[in-house]
Amino acid sequence: MRRKHREDEDTAIDMTPMLDIVFIMLIFFIVTTSFVREDTVEISRPTTNQDTTPPKNPPPLIVVSIDEQSNVFMDERSIDPEAIRANIETQLAADPRSPVLVRVHEEAINDVLVTAVDQANAAGVSKVNVARWITGK
Repeated sequence: MRRKHREDEDTAIDMTPMLDIVFIMLIFFIVTTSFVREDTVEISRPTTNQDTTPPKNPPPLIVVSIDEQSNVFMDERSIDPEAIRANIETQLAADPRSPVLVRVHEEAINDVLVTAVDQANAAGVSKVNVARWITGK
């Protein structure tokens, strides 16, 4: 009888140290986790309740076109994507209120679109719109 009683005492496992270790590991993982906020591009979608009357004396529209081979065009001439800012600043000198429209073909590379929007924002444009370039088939 005495032997059986000692075996029962030896088989009992104290769970408190294991729970302490688990909580310490949990705190470690929470503290070492990094929370990253990624930069995003905000694109405004058109609404259905727009004014039907056009404004008087609207500013000229600056159009940046990106074709299916991701070539960039402004005023019917091909330009380098890094030169978009300089070209927009030149056109903004005539009227600083001018909005920018970026027409992009659906097969163009997204990086060129993001570069065009970033270059327009860097040029100081207050309103940049993005539209799909529809070509005749």
